[in-house]
Amino acid sequence: MTNKNRNYKPKIGVIGLKGFPAFGGSARAGENMMFYLKDEFHFVVFNTNTHTSRKTGTYNGIEQIVYPKFFIGALNTFYYYLRSTLHCLWDGSFDVIHVFHVDAAFIIPLLRLRYRVVSGHRARPQFAAKWSWLVRQYFRFMEWLFFKMPADVITSVSRPVAELFQTRTKRKILFIPNGIVFDEKSEILQIEEKDYVLFASGRIIASKGVHLMLEALVKIGYTGRVLIIGNRSHSPEYAKELDEISKSLNIRFIDLIKDKQLLMAYLKNAGLFVFPSYHEGMSNMLLEAASARVPLICSDIPENKQVFNDDETFFFETGNSTDLAKKIEQVLSNRPLAVEVAQKAYERLKREYNWKILAEQYSKIYWRLIETKKPLNSGDSEIQGNDEYKAG
Repeated sequence: MTNKNRNYKPKIGVIGLKGFPAFGGSARAGENMMFYLKDEFHFVVFNTNTHTSRKTGTYNGIEQIVYPKFFIGALNTFYYYLRSTLHCLWDGSFDVIHVFHVDAAFIIPLLRLRYRVVSGHRARPQFAAKWSWLVRQYFRFMEWLFFKMPADVITSVSRPVAELFQTRTKRKILFIPNGIVFDEKSEILQIEEKDYVLFASGRIIASKGVHLMLEALVKIGYTGRVLIIGNRSHSPEYAKELDEISKSLNIRFIDLIKDKQLLMAYLKNAGLFVFPSYHEGMSNMLLEAASARVPLICSDIPENKQVFNDDETFFFETGNSTDLAKKIEQVLSNRPLAVEVAQKAYERLKREYNWKILAEQYSKIYWRLIETKKPLNSGDSEIQGNDEYKAG
């Protein structure tokens, strides 16, 4: 393609990343991707003021349109999706629309009436215990709709999900993982605490498995410092459960950290990062911990094992706190081995999960839709997703 020689910047509408600066996984992934492509494309990102303090305007080369929250809080997400869709349909000036999140599947057929659309499968929220039965059924229906009435191009951050659903849709599913922006010039903040066992996530909910980590630490009689970072308000009952389990531990709960530099400071000062999640799409937090070269212990779910192998992290049996306790003892008792394994994870990260490289995959997708105006079906081979840059 001759896209680099174009003398104009195509306009890409982005729906589903509700707020910048990013502090959640999907928003951070989108923000990182756009960081490398903003000189090539004019991005217009639709936000809601429940997720950002910014006003409508252009920031760091990316245009943000910020909507006020809906007066009925439970319907704010629907309001946000519908208002963003109506804006795009009325505006008519976009070249491509990029829809993040499966729960927005219902707007894709509407957007395709006027535009070529890219959609991303980033997680399967129907498996999170925090949602009611009715909401989980909604997520299941949205996932069915996502593949049954698909966008022109489908991507997934999870190779297992791509393989599972490839036979259920006429589109080719491109596996493009999340990544890391390697900024060697970034200032490292200094914090006092060091050598603690750390867990961090945007939301502290049962599916993240924090209770398993605490149970494991209690079993080995751990007396060192423990830090848990994340918003506990999403599941108050679970927060009480964690308080009860951790009574004998030297623990501190820290609210969600939105400042990326401060979060990285906590990661860099950790002696061990534990990631005991039951379900993931592909975790940005896991990648960020690896970028800090902190030793990792992860649940052995397929989404984690697609990222690193047994030489690059320590895996434990998902849901098994006894096995996790053994792995924690192994890491804490053999620091040289832990540091060696962490360095291997970092080297893998730089080779295969660098946003500077991954962003090019989205550039190719956008230009293909702009130039051919054709969907990417399962029999097509113009774009090979993540495998293409590995081979190249």
